[in-house]
Amino acid sequence: MAHVVTTRTPVDAWIRGALHVLDEGPTLNLLLEVASPAQGGGDRSVSTRIDQFLIDAGEMPSHTVAETIFPALEYRRHGIRGVYEVYPEEVYPAIKRHPKVRWGTYAYRLVRRRLVDGGEFNPLKCIVDSMRLEHSSRATMPSRYELGVSNVDLDLPMYDQSKDGTRRMGAPCLSHLSFKLLGGAVHLTAFYRSHDYSCKAYGNLLGLARLHACVSAETGGEMGTLTVVSSYAYANSHKRALRSCLEDIQRTLQTGGEDDVVAP
Repeated sequence: MAHVVTTRTPVDAWIRGALHVLDEGPTLNLLLEVASPAQGGGDRSVSTRIDQFLIDAGEMPSHTVAETIFPALEYRRHGIRGVYEVYPEEVYPAIKRHPKVRWGTYAYRLVRRRLVDGGEFNPLKCIVDSMRLEHSSRATMPSRYELGVSNVDLDLPMYDQSKDGTRRMGAPCLSHLSFKLLGGAVHLTAFYRSHDYSCKAYGNLLGLARLHACVSAETGGEMGTLTVVSSYAYANSHKRALRSCLEDIQRTLQTGGEDDVVAP
C-alpha cells in the first residue's frame, strides 16, 4: 500500500519520509507531495545539521548531491547557457574522470542525449521551449498526457535501458521526470525506482527543487507542486545518527526562524 506525505517544504517532506522508513522499514511507493518546493523550510542551521550528519557518515553533503541533478552553480553564474553549454562542455568532463562516477550524472543526461543517427539533442531545452510556447498561449488545460516511455514532449526519462539495464542495484535511481503546465504553474513529478532516505533523499529534493525553479523561471510560469514517487524507499545505514539528526532538526523548526529559500 502506498504511503503519502503531503507537506509544505522539501525539508519537511524529507523528515516525514525518513521517519516513516525508520519506523516501518523499507516501503513500497512512498509518495511525497511538496506544496512550496522553493522554501527550504528552516534557517541555515537546518542544512548545516544535515550536512554534519552526512559528512560524519562519510557521505556527500546535500549540495553536492543536489548538483548531480541540477548544476545550480553554473545556472547562477551563466544563466541557462550554464546549464545547456557550460556544464556539459566544461564542468562534466572533469567530473566524469572521478573514479566514483561510474555512469555519469543526471544533470548531464538532462541536456545531452544521442539520437539514433548519432546526433545529439538537448531534452531539457526541448521541454523548456515547448512549455514556454504553451505558457504564452495561456492554455488552461495541460496539453500532454504521457505514459512515460518517450523522449519527447514534456517527459524526461532518466533511465537508459541500453546502458543501465544490467545494473541490478545502485545508481541511477532517478528514472523519470514529468513536467506539467497547468493554470500558469509548472508542476514536476519525479519517479525513483529505489531511493535512499538516509543519505541521498534530502539532496535529491534540493536538486529537484532547483531544477523545478529553473524550468519555472525559463518558461515564465509560477512554481507549482513537486511530487516525488519512491517505488522503493529505504534507510539501511546510519539509522541511529539519522534519527538523532531528524530530532535535532524538528526541535530547530519548532523554535521558528526565517525560511531558507531553495534558489537555483
